Amino acid sequence: MDKTNFLILLNGEDRTDKIELFVKDGRKLRVQFQGNIKEYEYKLENVVVRENPIVISIENKVVYHEDIPLFGVEHLLNFDGIIRVFFKNRKSSIYTANKIRIVDNSISTHNAQSILAYWRQISNFIGKDEGAGEVLNKIFQKLTFVSQESVLGSYINKEPVKNISSSTNNIIFPFNFNLSQKDALDHALKSNISVIEGPPGTGKTQTILNIISNIAIMQGKSVAVVSSNNAAVKNVKDKLEERNYQFFVASLGSKDNQKIFFDNLPQYESFFDDQYVLNENELMEKIQKLNHEIEFLMNLNNEKARVQQELAAYKIEKQHFDHYYETQNYHEMKQSFFRTTPEKIISFLADYTFATNNNKEDGLLYKAKLLIKYGFTNYKALKKHQMDMIIDLQQRYYSLKIESLEKTKDNLKQKLDHADYDQLLEKYQEYSSLLLKYTLHKKYHGWQQVELNERTYKKNFKTFINQFPVILSTTHSLRNCIPENYLFDYVIIDEASQVDLLSGVLALSCCKNVIIVGDTKQLPQIVNITIESKINLEYVDESYNYFRHNILSSILSLYKDELPKTLLKEHYRCHPKIIEFCNQKYYKGELVPFREEKEGDEPLILYRTSEGNHMRELKHSKGKFNQRELDVILYEVLQNPNFTEESNNKIGFVTPYRKQVEKAVDILADNIESDTIHKYQGREKLIMIMSTVLDQTQEGKKGLSFVDDPCMINVAVSRAQNCFILVTDHVLFSKYGREVSDLIRYMEYNTLDKNIVNSEIVSVFDLLYREYSNKLISLNRKIGKNSKHKSENIMWALLTDILNEERYIGLEFRFQILLNNLINYQDRFDEEEQQYIKNGASVDFIIYYKLNRKPILAIEVDGFEYHENDPSQLERDILKNNILSKFELPLLRFPTTGSREELTIRKKLDELLGY
Repeated sequence: MDKTNFLILLNGEDRTDKIELFVKDGRKLRVQFQGNIKEYEYKLENVVVRENPIVISIENKVVYHEDIPLFGVEHLLNFDGIIRVFFKNRKSSIYTANKIRIVDNSISTHNAQSILAYWRQISNFIGKDEGAGEVLNKIFQKLTFVSQESVLGSYINKEPVKNISSSTNNIIFPFNFNLSQKDALDHALKSNISVIEGPPGTGKTQTILNIISNIAIMQGKSVAVVSSNNAAVKNVKDKLEERNYQFFVASLGSKDNQKIFFDNLPQYESFFDDQYVLNENELMEKIQKLNHEIEFLMNLNNEKARVQQELAAYKIEKQHFDHYYETQNYHEMKQSFFRTTPEKIISFLADYTFATNNNKEDGLLYKAKLLIKYGFTNYKALKKHQMDMIIDLQQRYYSLKIESLEKTKDNLKQKLDHADYDQLLEKYQEYSSLLLKYTLHKKYHGWQQVELNERTYKKNFKTFINQFPVILSTTHSLRNCIPENYLFDYVIIDEASQVDLLSGVLALSCCKNVIIVGDTKQLPQIVNITIESKINLEYVDESYNYFRHNILSSILSLYKDELPKTLLKEHYRCHPKIIEFCNQKYYKGELVPFREEKEGDEPLILYRTSEGNHMRELKHSKGKFNQRELDVILYEVLQNPNFTEESNNKIGFVTPYRKQVEKAVDILADNIESDTIHKYQGREKLIMIMSTVLDQTQEGKKGLSFVDDPCMINVAVSRAQNCFILVTDHVLFSKYGREVSDLIRYMEYNTLDKNIVNSEIVSVFDLLYREYSNKLISLNRKIGKNSKHKSENIMWALLTDILNEERYIGLEFRFQILLNNLINYQDRFDEEEQQYIKNGASVDFIIYYKLNRKPILAIEVDGFEYHENDPSQLERDILKNNILSKFELPLLRFPTTGSREELTIRKKLDELLGY
């Protein structure tokens, strides 16, 4: 009798292998078992007999039972909804068909195989290193199956991001949260791949904790949290332990870590008395009722923070204007505006400039407009003292704008206070926390601890993962922590910019959905670039290039705008003046600082060493250090009376070079933490001191490409909570650098350094001209038939496109800048030039460093009728050329009859920036 061709279940038990003979007798089944002459009778309703099964091929496939992979499967037979699985050890088991999944291999295509072969070859070279490299190599040699249900399967085959049906209706936030973090969770629950871009101090860990609460506890799914090092995942573990949530978290990873975990299994501690009964539905109802109101108030709170941010910017710009204002020998004007507002002043200035540019300032229509729109009648004074009036209006603009912003901020605060925002938020989090605890209590109360260890838990993984749905590991060890081909519901990759592509790929092979948390503006992973020349394989897509990408940048490169991603905008760590450098320089101004400035704060301090070359290089160890910068720190910086010996443990020292760290450790107090910038990523201090080390020697200049790195400077600055102190060469970076030089410019501008305040070329008043330029360009567009205005509009669009590029991220431009606002002292000019400036002469476009508003390039658009066809205008052009030339501000002129404007501008900018 061929027993593989039928299946008999007796009282629900598979007895097929034991049956020698079975005969149907009426409503009974007579059965004789092997080696037993006696016959047994069974009622037919207790018997299942199935014959002629369908053979299921499992070649290059994996079989799952309730999400747990079955090992050693030889073949399967489907008996009409009942699956019999035959194993290589000659045993078999039966399962209901709806609990069995057979999954194909996703690396069957030539392209996928080529990519995997490329990574495998790299792992051969990495595997020569002990530790993580060796582990990676062993795993890649065995990696022949990648589940089609895994994220790696989608990623390696360039499949689009998938929408998933996970509910976002009943989400909770037991940890603090904000609008960006709420959006991040929403994306994570709706897509199989999502990215959370987390700039410094924006609450990445807090976001991860809320994601874990919803996915692992409220939805009962499995989650792994991984990173390239133990410190990042330990941070998640520590935060959970602070709330006594350690009992559902397994810290695995290496075999040593696994042993430590099982030797000290966390125990469940009841959150509630047995007598205390919570109403789950009532809690969710209260949470949902608060949702809309909380979101509305969070938007108000964000708006208040943005207003505070803008207010701080206007205040610092007003201080610069006040210094400029004091140098002007102006005739005080009595102006008669009605309902004077900052917007009204901007509109008046734009109308005035527009009228003078078009020779309409004496026209009746223009004067009527001034009367009707502004209530202005003092036309003679405007004609005679136009520059005095403009300067006076600019002064009033700043005062009125600041007053307006202060009022807006107070109004927003009153609305928040009236709504008891803080109390409502606290209540919302309390309800969320109670519901989380209720859910945990319901699952774990009375739970019997599993009797497993590091050798047995994989064989009983369903039981293990049910008790410990959150697993922590490093990226390269995750696959070794779980049964082969097991897929987590979610993997969260933290500090993803430092996760190399090979380690990240292994994490993607272990999950159905992934949430990648990181920041491309912080330090990336370090790879051995010398390996690249040894790789000899066919071309693979740039997005999969191990030497160009980490896992975060690879995913961003592959999916581009299709990828659901959230930028965490709300920043809490740093003093606003500190983070605003990073915000303007690296994050396009999208961050919103929530800390407020206080009078007397000194968040930015700059020390330049005395003239001379102070860097030394140890040839035998290739180490660079700068004793003079260390002396400045020891004998000047740390002598600040605010820095007491007790505060040393709040001070950090950071530098690009390991040798400088070693020297610092020898001379600085033991409780001042000294480390390289790479090692300081993820840490913070109240006070951070940075030493740049390099000087103007040839060897010093060679180090610029290493030190003057945007990611490195971003990390260094954003480690400081209250005060950032830069100790650097007196002139090197100002002459040759880009990142550090922008940092120096920003620090000087925001501390009103005397070298900037007294400069002959003053800062462009960015905020004033932002409003003014936008108003003026809109007026020009209304009469586009005029060739000059057409060309100005075209230049506006061209400059917008150019300066939006990453290459020129540190620059901005403004339109129609008055020469009088551009140049501080005018004693170098002859009488004609001075009069020309006072008559309201302007420059069409000024490109400037946005971090200190310092002009870098002037651009003039010369319409044919206004210039070449007008001799008097040509004379004025020569005057303007001479004025700008005296102060070494480069000028580009573009006639409307010319060409190659974009190429000319790019070439000049690259020259000025040192590219």
